[in-house]
Amino acid sequence: MVGAKAGFSKASAYRIEGDARPPSQKKGPRGRGRSDPLAPYWDAEIIPILKAAPGIRVIGVLDELRRRHPNLNPALNGPEQDVIFRQEHEPAGSGRPRRPH
Repeated sequence: MVGAKAGFSKASAYRIEGDARPPSQKKGPRGRGRSDPLAPYWDAEIIPILKAAPGIRVIGVLDELRRRHPNLNPALNGPEQDVIFRQEHEPAGSGRPRRPH
């Protein structure tokens, strides 16, 4: 079998025989995972803000949207989240007790 001569497994050889394209060329474009949260505000509010102030920074647009819609921020108004306290473990020493100087 060609796979054994090339140094890879039988499973890989069968997969390559079925479709010789590299994995990077097999995948199609990924779709959006969730809907755009700013879609309802885009045409009615964001575009007019950008036209009125062409040099405005992104944070300025977001601040204006938060001012107009205080409930827009899901981090402040979303469901309760569990609180996690991360523990940091210090690396151990040599295992010998320290001697006083």
